[in-house]
Amino acid sequence: MGKTYGSGTRGWIAAAAATVLAVGGLTACGASGDSGKDSGRGGVSGGGGRESGAGAAGSAGDTPATVRKNLSRVASATGPVICWDGGEDEGWQAAAYDATFSRRIAAFSEKSLLPRLAEIARETGGHEATVTSLCGDEGETGESLGETGVSPVSPDGRRVAVEVETDDSDSPWHVGWLDLGTGKFTDITKASEKKGYSPEKHSDRHPGFAPDGSLWFLRGSDQFFSADEDGRLSPHRISLACGRSKGDDEYYRPVNSVAVTCPRTINPSGKYAASPATVAVGFSSVDGFDLDPLSNEIDTFGDAPLHGPFSNQVVVRDDDDLRGCTPLAWLTSEELLCKGPSNDFFTVRVDPSKAREVDAMHTVEVGVKAEIAPATENTILAMAVSADRESLYIASRENRAGAQVKLHRAGLTSPGDPEELGALPKGVGEDFAFRTNFQTGDFR
Repeated sequence: MGKTYGSGTRGWIAAAAATVLAVGGLTACGASGDSGKDSGRGGVSGGGGRESGAGAAGSAGDTPATVRKNLSRVASATGPVICWDGGEDEGWQAAAYDATFSRRIAAFSEKSLLPRLAEIARETGGHEATVTSLCGDEGETGESLGETGVSPVSPDGRRVAVEVETDDSDSPWHVGWLDLGTGKFTDITKASEKKGYSPEKHSDRHPGFAPDGSLWFLRGSDQFFSADEDGRLSPHRISLACGRSKGDDEYYRPVNSVAVTCPRTINPSGKYAASPATVAVGFSSVDGFDLDPLSNEIDTFGDAPLHGPFSNQVVVRDDDDLRGCTPLAWLTSEELLCKGPSNDFFTVRVDPSKAREVDAMHTVEVGVKAEIAPATENTILAMAVSADRESLYIASRENRAGAQVKLHRAGLTSPGDPEELGALPKGVGEDFAFRTNFQTGDFR
């Protein structure tokens, strides 16, 4: 993304000024034909695929109005969304589909932003400017982690969050936003600099928009800030929930003006989170989770205590046996979706009264509420919950050479055998990802 492109800054901004933007915000411009389903994260395409309709995802010559329209239609889609890496010249790609992946509803290509991002990098004295994919990123092991917790697109669809890697050792990372209506880049980090007798520079990372339109980011790997549209900064406290003690992670979510570093498992009440944990039971241990209240807060990561507050630990007992549970997403305020160690999926009911700070570690047992999908030896590549939280989408592949990726849909409200939907839609590239939709609740 550090290449030189033919489109100059003045050309991009001139196109913006000459275009009447008739495109609504993210909540107003969802594509017609969406079915109320949403999707999840990471894997490798096995080739093949089905025809799925489509339309141009975008090109380097697109006007700002077209860029905004395409991006907003995908970001606001209520059906499944798949992202994939299109390579250095194309950037990340994203497409929204109907509930069965048989028809493409909308598409976006980062290629339409690459010329302006290259200019932003040069303007800030750096070598790369990036916008996070709508589907987030994957971990070091390729594990699906889903969306970061803050959105790369503002709620009105007008701005995108940009991170710039610079060549300044005193300020190696900058954050800001690109206005898709004007083409102007607002460098929040640069605006925070102080000169004179006691100069001050900053390094900021992991920008994204909160539901109120403010841009959140991590400053100096230690403290979260937000900037309103006028560039005014506000510091934010950090919840001790989930046991994170350092600021090298892009995954966080604003909840009532506090940063919480386990965005996908925050309960819809906004009061606690299900944090994955290994729980000791007698002389054995099993995958379970802590019910961490969000109310314990610190100002910076440097203020984190050596030992966090105690909370209740939860294990799942299925008849006489303990059953491993990695928490994925809350379906309701009391029902949690789990992934088992054998690639099985099930739900458990969690008593909200158990989510409280305690004087010592306690273990709480819960039972299985519903079986969602049975164990499989297939490799699970991606998972997602539909927007209405009625379906679980799963992308998997058999463990044999040449096996195709297959898509399945399992019922969350009326469990039964998962329905095979077919292969990946045609055109989806390798290293694909689903938008997980694991996160729930609209916290201000």
